[in-house]
Amino acid sequence: MTNYPLIKFVILFICGIILQSIFSFQLIPIILIFFSILLLSVILLFVKPQKFYPIGIILITISILFYGMTHFSTYRNEKVKYPFETPINKNALVYCKITDISLSKKDRIVLTIATDSVRMNDQSIIANIRLLCTVKDSKSKLDQFYSIIEIGNSLSILGSISRARDKRNPGEFDYESTIAEKGIHGLMFVYKVDDIGFLKKDVSKFQQFSFGIRKNIDDVIKKFHNSSTSALLKGLILADRGMIDYEIKTEFINAGVIHVLAVSGLHVGFIVLIFVFLFKRFNPYMRYGFTILGLLLFLMITNYPTSVVRATIMAIIMIASPLTGRNYNSINSLALAAFIILLLNPSDLFSPGFQLSFSAVFAIVTLYPPLGRMINGWHIKSKLLKPILLFCAVSFAAQIGTLPFTLVYFHKLSVVALIANIVVIPLIGFIVGLGIFTILIGPVVLWLGQIYASTNELLSFFLFSFVRFLGKFEYAFISIRQFSFWDSILFYSVIFFLFLFWKKLSVWKSKLIVAILVLAILVVGLSIDNRELLPENKLSVLTIDIGQGDAILIKFPNGETALIDAGNATEYFDNGERIIIPLLNFLGIEKLDYGFISHVDADHYRGYLALIKNQRVKQIVKSIPDTTETKDVELEKMIRANNIPLKYFGKDVIKIGNTRLYVLNDTLRKDYQTLSMNDKSGMLKLVYSNTSFLFTGDAGLKSEKYYLQNYSDFLRSNVLKVGHHGSKTSSGENFLHAVNPDYAIISAGIMNKFKHPSPDIINRLVRNEVHILRTDQIGGILLQSDGYTIKNINWKKEESGFIF
Repeated sequence: MTNYPLIKFVILFICGIILQSIFSFQLIPIILIFFSILLLSVILLFVKPQKFYPIGIILITISILFYGMTHFSTYRNEKVKYPFETPINKNALVYCKITDISLSKKDRIVLTIATDSVRMNDQSIIANIRLLCTVKDSKSKLDQFYSIIEIGNSLSILGSISRARDKRNPGEFDYESTIAEKGIHGLMFVYKVDDIGFLKKDVSKFQQFSFGIRKNIDDVIKKFHNSSTSALLKGLILADRGMIDYEIKTEFINAGVIHVLAVSGLHVGFIVLIFVFLFKRFNPYMRYGFTILGLLLFLMITNYPTSVVRATIMAIIMIASPLTGRNYNSINSLALAAFIILLLNPSDLFSPGFQLSFSAVFAIVTLYPPLGRMINGWHIKSKLLKPILLFCAVSFAAQIGTLPFTLVYFHKLSVVALIANIVVIPLIGFIVGLGIFTILIGPVVLWLGQIYASTNELLSFFLFSFVRFLGKFEYAFISIRQFSFWDSILFYSVIFFLFLFWKKLSVWKSKLIVAILVLAILVVGLSIDNRELLPENKLSVLTIDIGQGDAILIKFPNGETALIDAGNATEYFDNGERIIIPLLNFLGIEKLDYGFISHVDADHYRGYLALIKNQRVKQIVKSIPDTTETKDVELEKMIRANNIPLKYFGKDVIKIGNTRLYVLNDTLRKDYQTLSMNDKSGMLKLVYSNTSFLFTGDAGLKSEKYYLQNYSDFLRSNVLKVGHHGSKTSSGENFLHAVNPDYAIISAGIMNKFKHPSPDIINRLVRNEVHILRTDQIGGILLQSDGYTIKNINWKKEESGFIF
């Protein structure tokens, strides 16, 4: 480590940031301790350097640690959080300034605004907050608005201010924390451009200049390319992945090549090669000077993502080193890049971009040299095989370095990543190069730009097809759901041990023994702290927060699973695809054993469409089809087209291990055909030993009366899923008395337009001393039964025990 003095400093600095983020010590004592230790170490080293050298070094080490703590505290003196009591504030009037503009999407424009004041409920509030403001309207009005807005403009905006979605279900992405790290307090939505007024047309010249370049490049990309290639190039060149399809991103994750969609060192390397090629006839100073200017321009047009900042700093140091007569050291330049980034924003340490970028590069510069020497030692004669193996070594080193973070953020270990990268990385190089040439030449020579663009569309098509083929391969990846902080420490410790001692093992037998021991340690060590959120031998009932609708996941004591309803799916958001399938993946549920659709209302069944399409359910039970309802007929066709067994509700007892699921619906009753769709909802009672749950769908008062007359005491249950999201058309007084629940679960969207749950129902439950659990207030609700008692599990606390 003597050759890498800077990395020692940066590691201690990072440790200080981590300690302060965990323990949140008071700022003033930290500053006093930092300066006291630093002053004492300097005095000792200057007064009697030889005598007090070891003590001085220890004190300097501690002072660096405290410097990291101090820097993090001063930067993040006050945590950004949503400032209002109500999660949604409609008809809010804000006076603000535009601080950033995102590239336009097909149906919206997103602004970052800094407010001066906010007017809500006839009250003006001085509120210096930052909001992400999404503007929606017709395409013509959005285009007109987009053409005239500039960064720095002062606006008045009338719209809804809302809290960003936090972690609402197990394994879910915490969007609120992510934007809070960027200093964003909340979201704002505007549905008419006419609700935005211009107060001052001041302009932040540098930021607007940067945005203007991005905007012009975006226009050229969209002019010459189809939508899929445009979305890809915006991600590769402008670091804007917002238009890349969700399914495509998932396939890139499965194939282990999602890293190529983030602008990083790979892309910066392509930029360096392009500029060096363009200026190769200039003298070295001018050639490298123009290349550095090109890198800074690229950094600006990508909007300064962490990975590009890191790669740009390292590239500039590499270019400048020979000009200054110094040797380039990749580890020291990596450490300097980390220090500069964290000096500007220490919170970047906790961002996926920083972690993945730096862990990948550090692994490459440390692990690739010995791997490369090993491959060179094989004396491979093939001119094709050797470069491929060396390329695989780089890719393998990067995967080793990023593995813990990959498992934390994506819960997947790609098996095909090495193969995929051999094809994908060169393809990306050609696509980026052709994209840049199209941007530069297309506006000047139209026909040449079209040729470049057409070639790029062909390459992009091949890229997507190849990744789709690998990503959908049955064994493309291994799902790894539980990976903790201690797992990461163990993994990196083992890699460090192998790195230090592998060369000292000269006999192949000793290497084999060590490899087996290391593998055994990893297998045992990584599983020690594993805990199942939905354990075996217990009944777990998870009410999933899918907004306004129902979705209830059940894991039976014997390990079988069921889902009652799956929420809604619209063109903007599909609960099945975006919430339920990721949740099943996180919980390790490959296929649901039972799928129950209480009735064919959009907020109950449409999320099932993605589950059916992706073959994630073995059989479906639903109400008898209503042939007058097109949506019901289409649903049946889709179920049968996917060869999924279909049954209908009717008096039945389904035995699942040592539980009983009673279907209470009587489809033979005389008035069945006259019932509304809500009143035909599946009425299910789940019994596990001495505990029971009653699921009512959207059944109304008419149905409740029938069940009271025919089931009476059998309705008694410990847990009631309150009918129709707490509407006053359900949960009648007599029905509630008959059920007599200890818990009442209400699944409803935050401040939904139906105003569910009804205050009357809430008051009725309170009068009956029922413990109310609402998804709109607390997110997903997990209840577990051992057959004797039911516990309300704090899944957020449980989950934090086995994820990073």
